[in-house]
Amino acid sequence: MAAGFQILTVTQLCRYVKSLLEEQRVLADVMVKGEVVNLTYRQSSGHLYFSIRDEGGLIRCVMFSRYVQNLRDLPEDGSAVLVRGAATLYERDGAFQIVVYDIQSLGEGRGKQDLEALKKKLLKEGLFAPEGKRPLPKAPHTIGVITSREGAAFPDIVQAFRRRGYAGKLILYPCTVQGTEAAPSILRALRQLEKEGLCQAAVISRGGGPAGDLSAFNDEALAYGAYNCPVPLVSAVGHQIDVSILDLVADARAATPTAVAELLIPDREALRQQVKGLRELLQGRAAEQVRRKKLQLFQEMRLLSAKSPRERLEKNRQRLEFLVRLLIDAEKRKIQGTRGRVFHLLRQLELLNPAAVMCKGYSITMAEGKALTTVEGLVPGQELVTLLADGEIISTVRSCGRNEENNGRKSDH
Repeated sequence: MAAGFQILTVTQLCRYVKSLLEEQRVLADVMVKGEVVNLTYRQSSGHLYFSIRDEGGLIRCVMFSRYVQNLRDLPEDGSAVLVRGAATLYERDGAFQIVVYDIQSLGEGRGKQDLEALKKKLLKEGLFAPEGKRPLPKAPHTIGVITSREGAAFPDIVQAFRRRGYAGKLILYPCTVQGTEAAPSILRALRQLEKEGLCQAAVISRGGGPAGDLSAFNDEALAYGAYNCPVPLVSAVGHQIDVSILDLVADARAATPTAVAELLIPDREALRQQVKGLRELLQGRAAEQVRRKKLQLFQEMRLLSAKSPRERLEKNRQRLEFLVRLLIDAEKRKIQGTRGRVFHLLRQLELLNPAAVMCKGYSITMAEGKALTTVEGLVPGQELVTLLADGEIISTVRSCGRNEENNGRKSDH
């Protein structure tokens, strides 16, 4: 190593390159035209991430939320746009990018237009027709999987088939699933599968990733190859929202690579649960039928019992007992009413009884056998009899007087 040679860290180099870019005034405010790919909008932060490309290159872009909120509409994958921003370097990834301030729509991009034209062509030729879709085999003993050897799709598929208790074979036909060589590589693997003739079903699979990586599965030659595949074909490209041409041509589409197992083989545990459910349903229906028959028999026995002489005699006996109880209760109420009236009359008699009044300190004076109410007619020497509560007193009138209402004077005799 030459003396005095400066050794830089990765961070130092990234910062140096970033400073060089930012010193260029022409890069501080640039306008770049291209086609949007791999668009991602982060709702949590409000930032927009995407790339723009043309026939010869691709540039990463980021638009922060304070600028995104000024957009009338968000761009779409495949749309042609004119972006304005500052060219810089993202130090963490060492990636050249544009910090975008504004986006102007230029309509559909060339790639999107070509894709729509290809879809119309294949649709017209019948490659998407539902009546051309073949049913998937119920329990294929050998399935060919066309995917990358290094990717996660094949291990995920193997694991999914294992969980469902698959006892057949999975044969991997390796290929490239991304880049310009992906479509020819997938097509070669498909032809190898057809040549060997070992499989009852085929799967073309790829794991998740940006929408822009779907270009290999929108290839025209691959679409014809999939349509002419001699065995039923399942497309298991890991983009549930974005639909590729391969998804439209294939006999069936799996939302994810692991969902292929659900389409091609029955789940043993699910079958076991289904049998269990059918058995429980049958037992439940049999028990319900027995319950209905028992209820019907019970109702018929009740009708028969209601028409029997013994039942009628018992009902009449019960009715007679009820009427007797009503009569007894009525007599009791009548006696109680009469008794109450007698008690009331006795109380009135007690109130009118002179003896009861004399017990309170009153007396009755009689002359010649008549009760006196006035002094009129009494003369001195006349004999009187006074009745008290416990006896009588005999007395003689010595004198008597009468209260005068007008002048209050007494008249003496």
